[in-house]
Amino acid sequence: MACPNCGGDEVAFPVPEDVRGALPDDRPAAALCTSCLYVSPLDEAPEDYPDFARVSDAFPTDGETAAVVACLLALLDRLVVHRGDAERVAGAAERRGVDVLLVLDRLAADPGLDPHLDLRRRRGQLEQLI
Repeated sequence: MACPNCGGDEVAFPVPEDVRGALPDDRPAAALCTSCLYVSPLDEAPEDYPDFARVSDAFPTDGETAAVVACLLALLDRLVVHRGDAERVAGAAERRGVDVLLVLDRLAADPGLDPHLDLRRRRGQLEQLI
């Protein structure tokens, strides 16, 4: 699969049930670009979670937890519109033991990534919400 934003490789993942309703699209799966971190919805969910270390070692090692973080990235692009949903997904990640702000810092600092959005700015905005 190629990213619709930059043409990079993507990793497909099932959207975890506890955050599915928070995403702007209700499809059961999504794909995360390994280069620009763009998240796009998918109609068919893979059976297993991928190794998100293919994207960055900033992601949690547990696939389902990493998928929650990827879902948060999908909401950061339009944070004002998805404010409540972003709070919900960030809360779900934190309940799983993730320091969401630290993950965003690490993703922003990862030299192997070229995020399609300003992660540092979005991190600051998210910090005000949570």
